Amino acid sequence: MRRPWCVILLAACGGDDPPPAGDAAGDSPMNQCQALPAIGQFTRRNGNPEIIAGAMFSDNKLDVAFSDPDLRFDTTTNRFELYYTAEHSTAFGVAGTQVIRRATSLDRMTWVVGDVPALEPSTGAAAWDRATTEAPSVVFNPSAPADRRYLMMYSGSAGAFPHPGYDFPASQIGAAFSADGVTFTRVPVAESPHGQAGLVLTTEQIYQGALGAVIDDPEVVIEDGVYHLFFSSFSCKDTNCATTANRGVGHATSTDGITWALAQSPVRSLMRASADNTTGGVAPSAIYDAVHCRWELWQSNDLAADTTSQPVVLENTAGIWHAESSDALQWSIFYSSQRDVTWNAAAPAAGEKLGMRTGADVADVSGGRVMVYVGYDDQNVPANSTLPTSNAARPGVMTLNIATRDVP
Repeated sequence: MRRPWCVILLAACGGDDPPPAGDAAGDSPMNQCQALPAIGQFTRRNGNPEIIAGAMFSDNKLDVAFSDPDLRFDTTTNRFELYYTAEHSTAFGVAGTQVIRRATSLDRMTWVVGDVPALEPSTGAAAWDRATTEAPSVVFNPSAPADRRYLMMYSGSAGAFPHPGYDFPASQIGAAFSADGVTFTRVPVAESPHGQAGLVLTTEQIYQGALGAVIDDPEVVIEDGVYHLFFSSFSCKDTNCATTANRGVGHATSTDGITWALAQSPVRSLMRASADNTTGGVAPSAIYDAVHCRWELWQSNDLAADTTSQPVVLENTAGIWHAESSDALQWSIFYSSQRDVTWNAAAPAAGEKLGMRTGADVADVSGGRVMVYVGYDDQNVPANSTLPTSNAARPGVMTLNIATRDVP
């Protein structure tokens, strides 16, 4: 789940599917990069919100909450595939179970949500991801074995972060494969580098010897046969892990989606201050543009005052920052400029009247960009659906929304 990695104690804050098809962007021939054309701005689409919490499923339960959307575009079928975390419950106000959903659309307006989850929580009493299974990111690799062409990276945990003053799970990162992108199977125990089904990347690999650490919000991209993983990362130190040591987006690579090598964490060039390891962002989304040999990355990176005007208080973000790179190692990002999408306190957009949740995702659609994000809204609120505020709760509902750049 997308989180700002901030401790509570303020002092410590630092249908039937066609055959699989490729992702929108492929690899470009060597030295044939095209010049970058003029780029437009993101615009929220008419028709938002696209999906509203509260739909009933065949088990007579509801999805009462959304987070962590991940969007890809199938160029063969001209179809959008959306994955996201949902809380599946008997009713609003009743604690539910996390599942990872898959939905499809031909027009970005009408979505068909799969009745069967793409991935469900582990049921084993000792499973590393028995408490949370969330934050999916899916990529298609046509060169992989037939039953592994779809790779899903996800975050999971066995429980809460074990130090006082923190309110997020002790997340690490797992992997699951699929032949059709509809349902996924975790990496087998025998193949996991850590001997646990699904588990492929641990906090010890990222922050060796840290008193406490978390890695979350995976985003996977394939370029020239190599998987690139971007993720939120956090570590802390001192008594009770009260001091933030690292906070920001990390980067790792793999040739099989199972064995990962750390490139850098946190990535300094994505921080507000490159000399301060605690000034990085969270919830990355990335694209490799093979036509122009260019990487793009989006993330949230909010200061304490940035989200205070939003009525709902739950993993808020004021908007989404954009970065670019030629090699996925050194990035250009300008925190003095405008965000690609910003929550407007004076005139909040449809689907997000009460705020915006951290964690947007962007897909390449024929050279344009389509962004999906979660909003908090006060329209068409189902009975008994409430959202938290700074001192209570109020009627409200979670939504999934779309913004586009250079897309008709």
